Amino acid sequence: MREYGSIIRQKWGWFLLVMLGISGGAGLEVLVPLFYKDIANNLVKPFSDATYQLLLESLFAIALTYGAIWLSWRVLELGMIMFQSWGLNRLDKRCFDVLTQQRQHFFENNFAGSLVKQAYRFIKAFETVIDWLIFQFYGNLLQITLAFFIFFQQQPRFALYFLVWVVIFLGWSGGYLVWKLKYDKRVAAMDSKLGGAYADGVSNIAIIKSFALETQENANIGGIADESYQKRNVAWLLTFVSFAVQSTLVFGIELLLIYWMIGEWKQGAFEIGEFVLFQTVLLILIKHLWEFGMNFRRFFNVLADAQEMADVFRQTDLDRDREGMQAHIIRQGDIRFEQVRFAYGGGKNPIPSPSLVREGSEETPPLTRGGREGFLPGLFEGFNLHIKPGEKVALVGHSGSGKTSLTKLLFRFVDPQSGRILFDGVDAQDFSLRSLRQQISLVPQQPELFHRSIRDNIALGKAVSEEQLREVARKARALDFIDKLPKGFDTLVGERGVKLSGGEKQRVALARAFLEDAPIVVLDEATSALDSLTEQQIQVAIFELIESKTAMVIAHRLSTILRMDRIIVLENGQIIEQGTHAELLALQGRYYDMWQHQSGEFLNSD
Repeated sequence: MREYGSIIRQKWGWFLLVMLGISGGAGLEVLVPLFYKDIANNLVKPFSDATYQLLLESLFAIALTYGAIWLSWRVLELGMIMFQSWGLNRLDKRCFDVLTQQRQHFFENNFAGSLVKQAYRFIKAFETVIDWLIFQFYGNLLQITLAFFIFFQQQPRFALYFLVWVVIFLGWSGGYLVWKLKYDKRVAAMDSKLGGAYADGVSNIAIIKSFALETQENANIGGIADESYQKRNVAWLLTFVSFAVQSTLVFGIELLLIYWMIGEWKQGAFEIGEFVLFQTVLLILIKHLWEFGMNFRRFFNVLADAQEMADVFRQTDLDRDREGMQAHIIRQGDIRFEQVRFAYGGGKNPIPSPSLVREGSEETPPLTRGGREGFLPGLFEGFNLHIKPGEKVALVGHSGSGKTSLTKLLFRFVDPQSGRILFDGVDAQDFSLRSLRQQISLVPQQPELFHRSIRDNIALGKAVSEEQLREVARKARALDFIDKLPKGFDTLVGERGVKLSGGEKQRVALARAFLEDAPIVVLDEATSALDSLTEQQIQVAIFELIESKTAMVIAHRLSTILRMDRIIVLENGQIIEQGTHAELLALQGRYYDMWQHQSGEFLNSD
């Protein structure tokens, strides 16, 4: 509601126009029956010129009122178009901005499909919430207030009956649906879970087909769909109860009106105009209050739908600049890790909501360490490492030794709980995130590509000349295959680059790095999944890329290891050995054992 409220504050002029329109349209609609009352009372009189004139005057008043109602609704519609359209546009941008501010671990533990559905529902909920507040809440409140004053002026006793009925009707509708909200939230959570399972299956369709997993995956989706069906049925059956009670209340006030009118007729205190007035006003109110009950249910449904994205908005551990960060320039490429202590979940990375977390994810619940909840055993404790300007360093070690975590710390995807990481003597915490990450190139083992053209995937939003684009593609050994494509650089690569081979995607990633020309390069062994010939070609490009730069390489290929200035052997977050290939072999320690147990051209790091 805070996000939706900010749109009202920013577009208050159009919103004010909307409120003026609904005030005129809804308010005048209730006043029209007053003229019908006069017409009905005059119609039962014998014909006379005076009575005929009064009827024409009432008709003219109704025509003027209808004209004012028509104008009010046009003003309302224009205001709604300008206000809501802008609001949806802002929320489209705002939701994506909030998602991109989340830390890396957030996306590692949440399905992309679920997040997309949550954002979509949050945006669409804006329309329903605003419509309900304007048309149902304010519009009905205005009409009920006017109706009460009209009834009180005509028949005070019935006005009090009416007021009691309204309190009962709204009290039931509101209270019951507030109680039912928890069931609607469960339906929304299951909808997100089902959407995530769909996205997971579709994005891994190659695995499903190649391993003939159709039956198992269909059963998985079927199980989630059945659970969603059960929770949805419960929520809908509860809605059925709400409608049944509301219908009873509507019929009750209608029967009460007729019974009261018969009593008035019996006592001789009855005007046909009063019956027309009361009946017409009640029909208007009953129609709108019935819509209020139905839309109240929808209002709470969309609140439940928007709840999950609202939880994302409330995240406080965000990947964004803090006060004092500056766009420092890394000129030399000197990197220092000083007394770094880091543990996943160590008071910095919150555990995500159970409705958002991937099933089977590696997110670990908080443990108790040293009597303090929320801290996990440290991966790095007092970790120190100095990488000199222009030095090429390889990181080797068993799985879980901390190689990938060091690169995450380098990019500030995660931050250490204590200690410092320095670039050219400047604390990484003092860099703006944008300036820091723009000065570190990453060439991952499996590069991710946008479903855009090769040109867009290399340039990544930069203004690049055709000559410059071809030059970086040539350096990355990508120009030959790009020129053979039907549309060259304008060829679409498909979702996550599925239209390209592994080697072609890797060349595109290298072209990005050549274009970025950052002083520091991180290589998550970009050739380990390629065939030997392709690997050789890309290796040449890689060493050309890092020739005059500081490089940190997570290494598997021996051809990469042998050409590094220094090899760092990690185990459980500690440096246990470091030196050149020859020096480490002479030590006959852990690196020597890994070398002896090498598989083909790969170090055995399992």
